[in-house]
Formats: sequence, C-alpha cells, structure tokens
Amino acid sequence: MTYQYLILDSRGNAVAHGVSQQDPAQKTWCLLVKDGDVDRVMSHTYVSLVGSAENVPGLEGRIVRRDGNRVYLEPIRPLGEDVRKNLRIPVRFVSYLYPVSGRWKGRVPIISKDLSCGGLAFYCPRPLEVDERVEVVIPVTARPLVLPLRILRAQAGSDGTNAYAGYFAGMVREEESMVREAVFGLQLQNN
Repeated sequence: MTYQYLILDSRGNAVAHGVSQQDPAQKTWCLLVKDGDVDRVMSHTYVSLVGSAENVPGLEGRIVRRDGNRVYLEPIRPLGEDVRKNLRIPVRFVSYLYPVSGRWKGRVPIISKDLSCGGLAFYCPRPLEVDERVEVVIPVTARPLVLPLRILRAQAGSDGTNAYAGYFAGMVREEESMVREAVFGLQLQNN
C-alpha cells in the first residue's frame, strides 16, 4: 500500500509532500519527498506526517538520515485524526452563504480567512448568530461544493467587518475527501 503525507515542521507549516510504501508499524520509515525542498525537510529534527486520507495513519517522527530524496524517520508517536481534520490553512477566496436556520433570505458574500477539513473561518458583512446554520460554497475544491456550516464563533471588528468561525456539519465522506485534497494542495502552495 502507498501512504501519502503532508510533511509539517514543528510549527505546523507545510514543508513538502511525501510518499511511503512501508508499513507504519516498522521501526524506521523511509519517506520519498515528492514536492518541496528535501533540504528544507532536513533542516528540522522533528516533523509530523499527516496522512492524505483517513486510512493513512499520521505520526510525529525524528529525522535519522537522508539518501537523495529519501528521508528516514524514527517514529516518535502516532497522531490522531484531529490533526488532519484541524489542519487549518490560510486561504482567501470570495464565496457566498445561504441561510438555513436564520431569519434572512437570499445570499450574502463572504471572504474566507482559513479552511480546514473541519470548518471555515471567514469575514461577512451581515451579522450572524452563534449556532446559526448556513450553507457555504467552497470554490477551491476539484468541483465547487455547497456545504452545511454551523456558526461557532462571531467577532465584530472595529471597522464593521464581522469575523466568524464555523464547522462543517453533516458532510458526506466524498465531500470531506474533496476538502482534504484542497487543503493539502493549498497548504503546500502557501509555504
């Protein structure tokens, strides 16, 4: 089986994409660095490998050595599903919200701040309530998605701009996979 990873430094910044064909239970992992700078990977002692799919286990590892584009890691600890789901990347796109539970009608434009497999942070000119349910268009996936979003936090800015954070409530597996692919691709582009 082939395992695909996003390689993060100790601060959570994407460094490269990597591929391994080894069983994660082995004492040393060999990771082929596919995209990114292998020297940048080697500038760190510890890295985190975040699997590209839910069946790909993540782990934190210590870099042992390098052979060309192959990096050898000693596993330190496994990483849970929360790491992949909460991997937030700053990404800016213009999109729209549509009401589900609010008292307003129509659509309202938003500007995204960051995106993760679990949710979205964004700016919106319309006041929204915590726990309000909306649908949001995510245009950065392979094909645009309309996803259910529940507002978790609201913060009014001094300039009249409202900042919000919400989580995707009720996504199906295919939608989550598409968002994950977009997050992984955008994370590497932003660094």
